[in-house]
Amino acid sequence: MGWIYVRRTLSDTGSSSLSLSTGQLLVGTLQLAVVTPLFTAAPTAWPVTSVLAVTALGALGTGFAFLLQYGLVKEAGPTIATMVTYLVPVIATAAGVFLLHEHLSWNEPVGALVVLFGAALTQARPKR
Repeated sequence: MGWIYVRRTLSDTGSSSLSLSTGQLLVGTLQLAVVTPLFTAAPTAWPVTSVLAVTALGALGTGFAFLLQYGLVKEAGPTIATMVTYLVPVIATAAGVFLLHEHLSWNEPVGALVVLFGAALTQARPKR
């Protein structure tokens, strides 16, 4: 529902995908900064490698993904854009099998086929 909301309320404002994704991630960061002290203690150390890793994952991973997602919602619509999230487990499972030599059980290929079939169904346009 979130991406449908984005399409209906934010996509037509004339703002760039960069400003929309930056705003959303900054608001989320502020919300976490307020709530986090209520549930956990402050860290006792700030190792440079850990801080750089979290920063890189946040900026490059999440930031770039949100930037692409907002662009997809603008160009293709929210239904097609959300198909990306359904394909992540399929790609992650395939990477685990091929790169990490993990074992594959019968239900994983069946699940992948269900996901791919569902994605194909959403791409098909009904004939009028």
